[in-house]
Amino acid sequence: MVSMMRLSRTLLAFGLPLTTQAVLAGYTFEDGNLKGEANLTAGGAILSTRQVNFGAGRIDLRSRRNDGTKIDWQEFYLKPGVKLEYALQPDFSLLAGGSLVAATTLGDGDAGGFTRRSDGEVSTEEFYGGFRAGEWTFTAGRQNYMIGTGFIVMDGDLDQFKDGAYWLAPRTAFKESALLAWDHGALKTQAFSLRTDGDLGDFRMTGANLDYNLADQVTLGAMAMKVNALGPKGATPLRRDGMQVYNVRALNAKVPGVPALTLNAEYAVERGHGEGVDYDAEAWYAQADYAFENVPLTPIIGYRYTHFSGDDNLADNRQASWDPLSKGYVDWGTWLVGDVVGNYLLFNSNENVQQFSLKTHLNETLTLGTIHYQFWLDEKNYMGAAVNDRRFADESVVFLDWAPSRALVTSLSYNWVKPMAAAKQVFGDDQTFSALEMSFTYRY
Repeated sequence: MVSMMRLSRTLLAFGLPLTTQAVLAGYTFEDGNLKGEANLTAGGAILSTRQVNFGAGRIDLRSRRNDGTKIDWQEFYLKPGVKLEYALQPDFSLLAGGSLVAATTLGDGDAGGFTRRSDGEVSTEEFYGGFRAGEWTFTAGRQNYMIGTGFIVMDGDLDQFKDGAYWLAPRTAFKESALLAWDHGALKTQAFSLRTDGDLGDFRMTGANLDYNLADQVTLGAMAMKVNALGPKGATPLRRDGMQVYNVRALNAKVPGVPALTLNAEYAVERGHGEGVDYDAEAWYAQADYAFENVPLTPIIGYRYTHFSGDDNLADNRQASWDPLSKGYVDWGTWLVGDVVGNYLLFNSNENVQQFSLKTHLNETLTLGTIHYQFWLDEKNYMGAAVNDRRFADESVVFLDWAPSRALVTSLSYNWVKPMAAAKQVFGDDQTFSALEMSFTYRY
């Protein structure tokens, strides 16, 4: 699931903020107390995969048909939108916004079998209203919302089946949502209630989040929420009703005396009881990035270790497998861990991952990078099927991001995945699963 977040990734690579609406304003207008913005985002991708599922072939998730090991497809979308603000008083304004998404998949459909040729539709993405009163903002309806880096809460739509464009993933808004936010400079907090689409399992997350910027040296955060399952029981392998999720994090931390080093870490647990099970899962990561500022091209090296718990006994009433809920995507590997493995094979549950990265700015518009991932299963099962070894696969990617302007970003990457013992046992083949990916996003 990648979406408009492909644009976010390149903005991050060039040091631009994720609040791209402020950076990439569309057509702005103002008439008295009314001001607004009309914008249009267009995206496209051409993808080619070989030896899908290590030579076992792509399985269509609806028909269960094997479509072979060579899968080529294309995805496109258009997203027009508008935002309005009407000032009733100097410190009180009415807010409204909306957008549509028209998306399609062509060719063979994606390599995971989530979409087929000509899947796609036009649908409402955002449609919200609310008000701003001083430091307080309230909005309700269909809207986007992200906590931290999108580790747990960011994407409210899976973009599979009739939605089309699974890989680009242009739909991210939560439906029937409400958000009350207080922005007091370094301290920001929100109370939220968010409902996901049916493809994610149709559940509601209700809770509160807090972020505190400590003298621009680190942003500390904490979140607590409860999950209520709204879809039919058994709609997803993991049960969710009654789950309580707690998260603490330290982001963009600077080490005194070592300004080139940046640290990030999060820890989260899923607890509570519901649907006849006790929830007892955890997830965490620790990451370090170092920028060689005095070296030509300013290379940045990084290392991250990520843990998503698995379940060693699938028959008892304890659910220990981490549920990724509505994780998002903001950058390479975050939180689509591996463009091949993260899209089609493992989904941030029952896995441990080492990530080694190197990227450099060739010039003001070009970023060249490479990432190597090493995947282990946390427990010896794959989607419930027992395996003899935890070692699953290695994925490597070489990517080139080109941003000739703030409106247009493009990306070219080659990804290859080598199966290890667990993957060989599950899929019965040992070929290298590869993907050539080309994409663009233009925002007016």
